[in-house]
Amino acid sequence: MSVLRGTNAIRSDCGTIQTRASGQAVSHWRCAGAKPFSSQPGFRHRELPALRRRKALLRRRATAALALLLWPLIAPAWAELAIVGARAYTVAAPEPLERATILIANGRIEQLGTELPVPFEYRRIDAQGRIVTPAFIESYSHLGLVEIEAESTTNDAELLEYPLGPAFDVSLALNPASTLIAVNRMDGVSRAIAAPRPGVDPLAGLAASVSLGTGDFLLEPKTALFGHIGAASAELTGGSRAAALQRLRRVLDEAVRFTPIRYHAEHGDYSRHDMAALKAFLRSGRPLVLGVDRAAEIRQALALAEAHGLRLVVLGGVEAWRVRDALAAAGAAVIVRTHANVPRSFETLGARLDNAALLHEAGVDVVFTAAETHNARNLRQLAGNAVGYGLPWSAALEGLTRRAARVWGMDDVGALTPGSRADLVIWNGDPLELTTWAEQVIIDGQAMPMHSRQTLLFERYRDLSRPYGYIQ
Repeated sequence: MSVLRGTNAIRSDCGTIQTRASGQAVSHWRCAGAKPFSSQPGFRHRELPALRRRKALLRRRATAALALLLWPLIAPAWAELAIVGARAYTVAAPEPLERATILIANGRIEQLGTELPVPFEYRRIDAQGRIVTPAFIESYSHLGLVEIEAESTTNDAELLEYPLGPAFDVSLALNPASTLIAVNRMDGVSRAIAAPRPGVDPLAGLAASVSLGTGDFLLEPKTALFGHIGAASAELTGGSRAAALQRLRRVLDEAVRFTPIRYHAEHGDYSRHDMAALKAFLRSGRPLVLGVDRAAEIRQALALAEAHGLRLVVLGGVEAWRVRDALAAAGAAVIVRTHANVPRSFETLGARLDNAALLHEAGVDVVFTAAETHNARNLRQLAGNAVGYGLPWSAALEGLTRRAARVWGMDDVGALTPGSRADLVIWNGDPLELTTWAEQVIIDGQAMPMHSRQTLLFERYRDLSRPYGYIQ
């Protein structure tokens, strides 16, 4: 090999000319084993600064393009989200926020407003023409406690014979693998109260708050103490409502003074375990939820709660409209069943479809229940029925969200505000209308899978040519 004087090139022993600047051959190699100049020992290849910058820019652009292409496939459900262009009903404001952008990070709403810049790393969800609301709260259910109504081995919500009253804690039997969770979540329900059913005692037991997301199912045990006053509880105490009310008054008075050493249970009395649970409840500040429909018993429930400084929540309250002023004055809430439109017993002779509207007008906190665990998803439609009979639309939405959260002590959900937990739903129309549905449910900042066992079965059997059998 030799260097050509006065030039910037070399001649190889095989007759090949190449430049030092680029290291590329001018002519083809004429013999095997020849190597380019840049690979020769002692040669250091140098690039111009402009060329290095251009290559770095091209690498960055290629990486960004690849990330954009693969993002829908590799982005996890908990990634930062940006909902863009929505009509957002925040519940915190009287009017919706048009063309809103909602930024979600770390499970909470980071920012909410119009014309917000969307960071590159956020997964963008186009909500143009869509409605966004907080996710809904079912105020009375047996989610996680009941799977098949007709099969007793899948029912942990009630006691039939076992002598346990206020100490009955349903949170110990919750099943986070229940197929009913996904079914109801798809229609916008993000949280619920899992409560015991009325059983062998006027005090049915302690409820729990649960999340329908994919994280921890149990949010908080012992959320409230449930009981009932009426014909059913009268049967448990000799046949008279008066005896049921007397029993409640007596056990609450005894619980205030209860000490394990001095307590001696007589026939029909609560055990030490029950009395300790009842005393702990009285000190907790949690609400007492009584299933009661007749106006006369609602007044008695109000007096009972006032005597012991308890927050009262009326479950059912078919005749609550008759005593709405007393309920408002006591600060009591009512969980209404809006489809209770005809008398089903002598306790519900005053049933009327505008019960929720009359209670709201009087200043009573109205929240909702579908009263059917398998169809808690119908919660929004039943709230829509209340709107059809006079309840303001905004009050119905608040009863499904912020007001329910306040009743159950869920301080960080129920409204779309910066810092609140990101439980929200993207709807394709008015969420209180029968013909609309949820396009995306987000719980704790995670985009939920929009399928359930029911939808999987539908997809499985829409093509009857395939072999029979349920394939998930």
